[in-house]
Amino acid sequence: MTGVVEFLEARISEDEKRATYVREYGDTGGLFSPARVLAECESKRAVIAVHESYARAVPESVGIAAIGARCGQEVTADALKALAAVYKDHPDYQQEWAL
Repeated sequence: MTGVVEFLEARISEDEKRATYVREYGDTGGLFSPARVLAECESKRAVIAVHESYARAVPESVGIAAIGARCGQEVTADALKALAAVYKDHPDYQQEWAL
């Protein structure tokens, strides 16, 4: 799932740069909310962090904790795929990430 994480981090960075630029230099006439986009970027990064915490826990866990960590990782992997779907028209998007 590393590929989708790297893909999302790159798209999130692009969104942040655009939103920051618009907030500082442009007026969108209320059609675009840089504050909302920046908050969304922060939320997406939080989902990635949760996924990565499960990924770290899997090899360190044993017994029922390992099963829980693997289940959590599977669920968050689907969440990452859902986040990536927003960018499905991007040339680097991979169809294997589709839900």
